[in-house]
Amino acid sequence: MRRTGFLSFAAAPLLAFAPMAEPAQAQALTVTEPAAGSVHSSGASMFVTWNNPTGQKLDMWLVRGDAHRVVQLASRLTAAPRSETSTVLPNVPNGNGYAIELVSRDGGERGLSPSFSVG
Repeated sequence: MRRTGFLSFAAAPLLAFAPMAEPAQAQALTVTEPAAGSVHSSGASMFVTWNNPTGQKLDMWLVRGDAHRVVQLASRLTAAPRSETSTVLPNVPNGNGYAIELVSRDGGERGLSPSFSVG
């Protein structure tokens, strides 16, 4: 019994200086599809997939450049943690730098897809 007590006493300072675990990172609203570098045609359907840890319904926008909103594609999308939808890409000028933006209904969370092209 003395050994157990001694080992517990001797190990206590080592435990006090053990590295602390990093706090858990908050999960962000993420758009996982359309894929980076993909090319989509105006007037055609495209799939959009996302992860939504907010628990809120989402609005979906087509954006270009520095998140300049071009047109709203959908509103009040599901609050499910993971989901997908098909949307029709409106008639927009061909070019690079387009993305899908999803925004929580309260505006507090925002996620952008990787950049894609229209052409």
